[in-house]
Amino acid sequence: MTSTPRTRRSAAFRLTAIGVAATTLCVGGAGLAAAANPASAFGQAVGTTVHAAGVDWSDMPEGYTRAQYEAFWGAGYSAEDQEALEELWSLDHTETKSRAGQMILDGEQLPFAPGTHTTPEPSEDQKAAIAAFFEAGYTEQDIKALNDLWDTENVETKARAGQMLLDGEELPLGSGTASASAGS
Repeated sequence: MTSTPRTRRSAAFRLTAIGVAATTLCVGGAGLAAAANPASAFGQAVGTTVHAAGVDWSDMPEGYTRAQYEAFWGAGYSAEDQEALEELWSLDHTETKSRAGQMILDGEQLPFAPGTHTTPEPSEDQKAAIAAFFEAGYTEQDIKALNDLWDTENVETKARAGQMLLDGEELPLGSGTASASAGS
């Protein structure tokens, strides 16, 4: 079969359409990946490339600038500090970082110093106790039930419960009990 000018045009049109679709998917995928973590090297590279190509696109959420991001994290604030500010100001993640970052840029003091709410790394003994807790079959639902019972936070609960198990003591609930009762 010989090709005619029409079949050549159709083939060229199909190849062009496939190329445009593939490019759109690649750019969209890169944009989504960069939006997931705009501060990553990949996110910054995508943002720079898109801006260099003349596309007016921000790799940061609306109302939150790169300068605010860098000011907040660069000042040494932790994720736990961010959560404390969210509770204090009744704002979501992005609004909190935006407000705090802008305050830092403006030379204003935040309600507390960086690292105030950082959770310390568990000791080796605590890590062994936490491992014993999970090895005994306890679940995240069990942790929540014990948190409520003991009025403790997750790490303290797991370490305390695990140490009790290592010491041969019984916990106030059996492993998987909280998850089983939650499904009832």
